[in-house]
Amino acid sequence: MRKYICGIDENGFGPILGPLIVTGILTTENIKIPVYIKDSKIFYKNKNDFKKLEEIAIVIFYLIENKLPFSPYQIFQKFTYNNCSFKENICEKNIPSRFENKNLDDIKNKYKDILKEKDKIRRVIVKHICPHFFNEFVSKRESKFLLNLLNFFEIIKETENYKYIKFFCGKIGSTIYYKDYLKHFFLDYQIKTVREDDELSQYILSKNDIFFELGFYKDVENVSPVACLSSIIGKYIREIIMISVRKSLNIEENISGYRDKKTKKIIEKIDFSKYRKNCIVRIS
Repeated sequence: MRKYICGIDENGFGPILGPLIVTGILTTENIKIPVYIKDSKIFYKNKNDFKKLEEIAIVIFYLIENKLPFSPYQIFQKFTYNNCSFKENICEKNIPSRFENKNLDDIKNKYKDILKEKDKIRRVIVKHICPHFFNEFVSKRESKFLLNLLNFFEIIKETENYKYIKFFCGKIGSTIYYKDYLKHFFLDYQIKTVREDDELSQYILSKNDIFFELGFYKDVENVSPVACLSSIIGKYIREIIMISVRKSLNIEENISGYRDKKTKKIIEKIDFSKYRKNCIVRIS
């Protein structure tokens, strides 16, 4: 039986502005990922690194579609799941229409080592949890931890038919015990606890002919190259959404959306008579 790996991680768990992104990438077990692809926090330290982030997203799109994308928005549409019901979707309407690197063929030459892994990346799933949905969920006395975890579980459910997968997930906060959550969400599975401590919470789930290992790892990007790749793609999707949000709100400064003084100052200047505050600012 062919074995698979799925790396799942989140981007934007703590910000006050912009979405929470949860990304899963499913690959064959024997994929080789270059050593220069590192933790997204190292790979993308400042806005000058955005080009590198974008190049990896283009390469992953090419590996799945066997063609180069024509815009950042096409990458967003291909990978991202979002159910925005509002007429004016500020998260999407101003996503850049052009890539920073104008010569995409150069990217194919630059990343030949990744392109050798063609057909080994099977799926990319990006969950876009916008501030509106985030706020609705949290306001019902649910936690953002649970919202994050549920999106991890949804990605697992969407890939379970590959039969045998080893999941590498990032630990959510300092949580150690996940079994009760697993029992609630995976009702028809047998669940065995392998290990539960600060570094790793690991379980085996089985049902009929489906069997998978599920681990929540501290610093998962340093443990699993596939999870590292998931974080890079998630970071890119969040960044192009933030570009759209800033442009939609006429914010000229390159704010991060995190809970820093600069972001909070900009939020104070937003005219909320024109936009739904609930679609822009997160309550927790």
